[in-house]
Amino acid sequence: MERTYQIFTDTTTDLTPQWMEENQVGWLAHGLVIDGKEIKDDFGKTVPPQEFYARVRSGLMPTTTQVDMPTFLNAYEPALQQGLDVLYIGFAANMSGTFGTSQMIAKELMEKYPGRRVLSFDTGAASMGQGIIVMEAVRLQQAGMPLDELMEELEKLKQTACHFFTVDDLNHLYRGGRLSRGSAFFGTLVGIKPVMYLSAEGKLTPLAKVRGRRQAVEELCRLTKEYILDAEDQVIYIAHADCLADAQMLEQMVREQIKPRDVEIRYLTPIIGTHAGPGTLAIFCFGRARI
Repeated sequence: MERTYQIFTDTTTDLTPQWMEENQVGWLAHGLVIDGKEIKDDFGKTVPPQEFYARVRSGLMPTTTQVDMPTFLNAYEPALQQGLDVLYIGFAANMSGTFGTSQMIAKELMEKYPGRRVLSFDTGAASMGQGIIVMEAVRLQQAGMPLDELMEELEKLKQTACHFFTVDDLNHLYRGGRLSRGSAFFGTLVGIKPVMYLSAEGKLTPLAKVRGRRQAVEELCRLTKEYILDAEDQVIYIAHADCLADAQMLEQMVREQIKPRDVEIRYLTPIIGTHAGPGTLAIFCFGRARI
């Protein structure tokens, strides 16, 4: 079936460029600022994830930049010129100004290309939480779902895309304004590992505080088992910020206790890892509800 609209998303999804090329999904690159120089996210070609996280552990203090207007224009206009509508399935608006930029661009381009629609959908998600929504949207597009129906389906997907994660160093959450300085200091001192989730509004919210990494990994598995629906039909995704052994431990627990169709491990993009820090471990699935 011939496409009538082009899907775009961010490089924050942890989807691979190969998958996006094969499925004709456009991507919008966020940026990293390292030592005063901005590097556009290119899926680790310029700065491989292992190198990035090693540098952060050694004291690097990177920052991130949102997708700018020229990047949106350069991505969208070829599709519009081909007579396609545009759908941007975006990174949580509460975490980045990129979504707001997409709305400004949409208004401008719909005036420039009368009759074309340029739509933005806020997933309230990040990493593979955003990624699983995009993958399901593409599957529905390829099955022939019209754009209006897909927009309705995206809202349902948003409400069931579960994100559970833990961090290794509370100070990264403090620097990002997600934790008080005192909580970060004392939590680190006594070995507290927070287990958190990302709400449908795109807000990081604590679920539990456990002592030690092993307990944090076990809690991620327990939460996934509690919330997942139809596990045997799902691929569960695990994203890690350079803590592969922990990701593999979680994978083993998930395979033994939940028995999904499959489990895939991905590196957490440095765009997200800048704020969460090395050692972040996250798990994603579709569940009965998004907390």
